[in-house]
Amino acid sequence: MSVLETPRIVFRGNIAWDPIVTNNYFGLYDENSAETVLPHADDTWAQVQAFRAEAIDAVPPDPKKANQRNWDPQGTHRSVFYDLAAPDSASPDSAITDSAVSGVDLGSGTTADDPFVGAPARFSGKLVDLEPYGSYSSQLFFDTMTFGIDGGCRIAAKRRTRVTARYINLGRNPVFYIAGFASIVWQTSFLIEDLIVDAFDSPALQALQSALGQPGVIGLTVRWVNYRTVYYDCPELATDIALRTTTAQALVAKLRLNDAAGNGVWQPNPARSKMVGVIGLWREGEPLHEPGDRALLATSFPTQGPANPPCVATAFARLDGDSLTLDLGSSMPETGLDLTKQNWGPLEVVALDSSKPGGSVSLATIGYDEDTDPGCQAYYARPYYEADSGIVSLKVDGSSFSPDAPLQVSCPTGILLTEAPFRAVPLVPNLYLDETDSAEGIFQIYVNGVPGGGGTEVTVYGLDANDAVVSGPTAVTAGPDGRFAVDLPASPASVVSHVPLIGAGQPAPSGGLNPQVDTYMYVRRLPADAAVAALDPTWDNVYTRVLANWNAMAPCMDNWLDLHDPDQVRASAPAIKYLTDPANLEAFSYMPVTRDMTAGERTLLYKFLDSPSPGAAVNLGSEGPANRPATDRIRISRYMRSP
Repeated sequence: MSVLETPRIVFRGNIAWDPIVTNNYFGLYDENSAETVLPHADDTWAQVQAFRAEAIDAVPPDPKKANQRNWDPQGTHRSVFYDLAAPDSASPDSAITDSAVSGVDLGSGTTADDPFVGAPARFSGKLVDLEPYGSYSSQLFFDTMTFGIDGGCRIAAKRRTRVTARYINLGRNPVFYIAGFASIVWQTSFLIEDLIVDAFDSPALQALQSALGQPGVIGLTVRWVNYRTVYYDCPELATDIALRTTTAQALVAKLRLNDAAGNGVWQPNPARSKMVGVIGLWREGEPLHEPGDRALLATSFPTQGPANPPCVATAFARLDGDSLTLDLGSSMPETGLDLTKQNWGPLEVVALDSSKPGGSVSLATIGYDEDTDPGCQAYYARPYYEADSGIVSLKVDGSSFSPDAPLQVSCPTGILLTEAPFRAVPLVPNLYLDETDSAEGIFQIYVNGVPGGGGTEVTVYGLDANDAVVSGPTAVTAGPDGRFAVDLPASPASVVSHVPLIGAGQPAPSGGLNPQVDTYMYVRRLPADAAVAALDPTWDNVYTRVLANWNAMAPCMDNWLDLHDPDQVRASAPAIKYLTDPANLEAFSYMPVTRDMTAGERTLLYKFLDSPSPGAAVNLGSEGPANRPATDRIRISRYMRSP
């Protein structure tokens, strides 16, 4: 299915992450009330200033708060594929140092012999966690994605929905600094009507154009994996604990840097990851946001920490007659910053077929590299991984086993991956609701990677941010089409992950949600804030009850709009109303970027924007707009024009 059939196009390179992470900490943000926790002060503007200072204070590693590393309090949330000006010092032998198409596969293996190879991969999105306290609900909101250039070979795609993160692998790399040890699978899909494919003399794009006309093909899927994340643009932080403290202190000094007028200097601090990805067909019935292929689940699961042994993470497979394709993009761990792959020895792929002698049939062997395991069909060491974006193509004897037989991957020391034939995948993975809304969460059963499973019994649990059960067990049965619904009745503001477990009477997930094993749907309910909506639309009310939230949390907004200046806010009324319209939630430029404005806050803000100006700015404290240096916004504009 999808990206695991041909034709497909692979790409790789680098991606940068620049999210504000201040809202990850309950002492600074309340995810249920969707409010910044402002410190006590004489007036709201003073509270905002104090909060910004507190966010900076939380940057250095604190031995008493091991999980608190507020490494980017002034980020923009922007995430981009980017080019390197020079080879990456942590991987100097990498042949490609920019984000670009790296190969094509028309059915005979990946090759770089196509005019499309080398075309730039371009993407700019905004990274937002639906559940700010957790790690499993990340999303990238964007407008377009492009591979190639205007006037040349290209794929240009207009967003259908956000890019969704799933299958986070906490044991990808032994580098232990923030998320440096993790890898994540990202996916989104585009309908044919949202695509431009200019093939010119590229056989790969010509084949893709032709395939888009096949029955059942509805568009393209883009899937990528990011891994080996580096912070402060300094790979050495991963192994040098003392350097972490001094580097963080240097950032704090920049964040606190003041000029003679007392104006702070904006200082984003993006992290950077390696990336491999694939573009392939999207067929009717396939999930648009996460793999719906056959899922070969991990059999061991690391937790965060440098002492954990490496493990192989969940992979995906497609069987088509005598062709078996495995996606190991997020599966095979490295041994360190140099990205050398852990050598598990030769990997044997088998089908667990009880009708055969011994109960299984050996299908193929994947070697580590050609020197250690000569004669194998495919290999998983770093050069092969990067060339194929982790996708392994194998020829098997399809007549020697049942196509429904579960697949398994083992190494000389034991079993690494085992297929779970039944999977329940949500149609909408991350959903925003108001507390007064009622809705349904729809799930589709997949059997061996194909929609089906009518009559399957499922047990559903709802878990909060601490993995405590807040709803369920709820027993449901899939309809004839393999779909079932989970009721989402109106309820108080909260963030809940709904986890379906195949089978009746299943116990709650042991140890909470496991993204390597469990499928899930996140639902965030925002408060109605009816009392806020009923307030008089004075500037004092609007700033104190609405805008101060983001004025404190997002200092980068000063670059584009001073949320503490009523004149600027009024002058920008049409743009603000457009950008905060819930109809534009999927857009790259939606405000607030954190998607946590409540209905009551929006009502009060719009009443203010629609009301006549009083003609004089209100001073909300000694540091309000009326008393700021007249050159403040000019200086900000010059200093911070680039994101």
